[in-house]
Formats: sequence, C-alpha cells, structure tokens
Amino acid sequence: MSEHTVKRTGRTRWFISSLLSSMIILNYFDRVAVSVAAPAIQDAFHLTGTELGIVFSIYTYSYTIMQIPAGSLLDRFGVAWVTRVGMVIWSLLTMSMAFLQGKLLLYIVRFLIGIMSASAFPAASKATSLWFPPNERSLPNSLFDSAAKFSNVLGAPLVAFLITKFDWRTAFLSIGIINVLFTLLFWFYYEKPEKHRRISDDELKYIQENNLNANDEQTSKFLHTLKVLFTNRKVWGLMIGFTGYGYTFNLLLTWLPTFLKEKYGMDIMSSGLLTAVPWLIATFAGILVGGWLVDYLIKKGYNSQKVYRTIIVVGLCLGFVFLGSIFTNSVVVAMICISIGLAGISATAPIGWSISAEIAPAGSISLLSSIVNLANNLFGGIIATALTGYLLDKTGSFNLSFIVAGIVLLLGLIFYIYVLGDIKQIKIPKTNVRSKTP
Repeated sequence: MSEHTVKRTGRTRWFISSLLSSMIILNYFDRVAVSVAAPAIQDAFHLTGTELGIVFSIYTYSYTIMQIPAGSLLDRFGVAWVTRVGMVIWSLLTMSMAFLQGKLLLYIVRFLIGIMSASAFPAASKATSLWFPPNERSLPNSLFDSAAKFSNVLGAPLVAFLITKFDWRTAFLSIGIINVLFTLLFWFYYEKPEKHRRISDDELKYIQENNLNANDEQTSKFLHTLKVLFTNRKVWGLMIGFTGYGYTFNLLLTWLPTFLKEKYGMDIMSSGLLTAVPWLIATFAGILVGGWLVDYLIKKGYNSQKVYRTIIVVGLCLGFVFLGSIFTNSVVVAMICISIGLAGISATAPIGWSISAEIAPAGSISLLSSIVNLANNLFGGIIATALTGYLLDKTGSFNLSFIVAGIVLLLGLIFYIYVLGDIKQIKIPKTNVRSKTP
C-alpha cells in the first residue's frame, strides 16, 4: 500500500491526537476554574492579592518540581501507566476542592493537584512523537498545545455559569466528575503504536518506517543524560526561548479575569465570557499557523529550520501588541491588543514542542520536554503568577506586571535566535555510555 493511501486511511494516530488534546483541556480546566473563580475564592477565604497569588502559584511550585521526575517516569514506564495514575488522583483532588475549609487546606490541595498534573504535557509530547513522523508532527503538537488555550474557551464560560447559577464549589465538583469519566476512556483506549489493539498493520508500518522516535528505549543512564542536557547550549536556547511565550501565557491564564474586574469593573459572568474571546483566537492561531502551516510548508519542500525560525520571530514580535491593553481605557481596544498578542505567541508554542522532539537524545523525549516545561513553569507559572499578585498589591494596577512580561518575551526571542542554533539531535557521548567488555 502506498504512503498516500496509508495517510488517508490510517486514522488511529489521529484518534490518539484527539485523546491527548482532550486530556490537556481537562488538565487545564482546573487552572481555568481557579482563574475564573478567583474573586469568589478570594472572598470565601478572605485572601489578599498576595495570598491569591500564592493560590495560583503553589500549584505551579509542585507542578514545576515534578517535571523532571515525571519526564523520567514517562521515559522509563511509558505514557499509558504514568498518565492513568496521575489522572485518577488529580480528578479526586479536584473534586475535593468543593469541600475545603481554611487557607491551609486550600494551599495543600492546590500543591497536590500540581504534583499529579505534572506529567500531562510531557506525556502528550512523547506520545505525539511516538505516533507521528516528523513531517506531520506539527499539527498534532499544535492540537494538544492549543487545547490549553481552548480550555479557556470552554471552561471560562462553563465555570462562570456554574458560579453564577450555583457557587464556585459546584464548579470544581462538576469538573472533577468530568475528569473521572474521561480517565476511564483514556485508560481503555491509549497505548503506544505497537501495543494498540485498533491500529491497522499498514498504519503501524507507516509509523515505524517514517518515525525515528518509534523506538523510545533509553540508551544511557538518567543522571548522565540529565547532565548532558543541562550543559547543552541548544537546551538552554529552547528553555528560555519557550519561556518567552510561557510567561505571558501564564500571566493571562491566571490573571485575565481579575484584570478585567479590576480595570473595567466587570462581574464574574461578564469577565468569564469575555476571557473566552482571546483564547479562542489563540487556539486557531496555534492550530492553523503553528500546526497546519508549518507541516504544509515543510511538505512543500521548505527548510524546516527556516520555517520554525520565521514563525517564531514573527509570532513573538506580534506578542508585544498585548502591552497596548495597559495604555487604553477601552475594553474593546484592550481585548483586541490581548487577542493579537496571545495569538502571536500561541503560534510559536507547537514549534517549541516539535523542536524538543527533534533535538532530544534517543529515549529522552519526555525528559527534555519536562526540562523545557520546567523552565516555562518556573518563570511563567511561579514567578509570573506570584509576582503579578505582589505588584498588584504594591501598585494597584497591572501595568508593571505586563511590562515585565514584555521584557521576558524579548529575552525569549533573543535566546531563540542567538542561542538555540541548528535544530538537530543531541548525541550522548559514547565514551560515557557503559558498554560490555569483550
């Protein structure tokens, strides 16, 4: 059977892509719920702006700390089991949010949810690299990455409705129940290609013949691989470059509804609905530009490195437009600026995951993806969310916080252009790999 026919009739890998995207949507529902429900949670627990920033960031502390352990577990035990266990526990913890009393328990549960959610993105990145050859990987990468944005489109209005109709506790209980139901679906459907019950022989052959990552066996010791990665220039270029996107993304993910409330006096329902607009635009930008357009240009014969770099530069430069939102008193103009900026940076995110899969040493895709996600969440998740709350208390506005995000965005652009270098696989030196003596 020809490659063209296999592409047209082999559908299992696209079902897997849909499953991974759905997992990311539900993984982010929890964060969206906290963001939209922030004013209600703040009132219920009598939190200051700084304390609310801790509620946002403490999740990310544990999420970030667990990135490298999660990546190692995924490379060692595989996507299926690590993700199943994580989803079961984070679903139950999300449901427990509905019954919390007191600040300490709120902090503890948010911390534990972060631990159990840590494997989601590295798992999606590894699974995509196993199921898709490089020439069609950008689109599925963009689908799971854009799912994080689309979670706001679905989740923000849903949570706003549940809070308005019932209360914020009902919102978390509902999301937890949805997560449990999805966990059952993932448990019975996901496996890697060679173990999947529904994949055809032709599609499996197509994946194995065209995918260098089809074999995900580790080829060197964990600590040695970790040392090689953290001392490699390409890894630092990708880490800080991706953080340029992640800082603004996380700031808007957690603080946008509060920004609309503080600056424009919107209620929860109005801010929840309006928040969905830029995230919907960002979703399409990630899929159409960071996914479909990248794959299309590469298949047309354009050099993949030039395609990656062009979209990264243009996208991150468009990202600076979001700063216009702090210089206007018009909510319409502010949302246009935020939508353009968020769309620009969102188009670059799938490329970051593609680069991670291409430069990772054999058997270390999850580990490198986790390292990139660690940097992204250290600066974007922990520092961005906590610092924004602190600066809001000190200055009474979001202006300085947005300017800091612009500086980090510029730093990310510089690292992508001047530090990353050529996009090619990092090799583990053979002299440091244990071998058998004759």
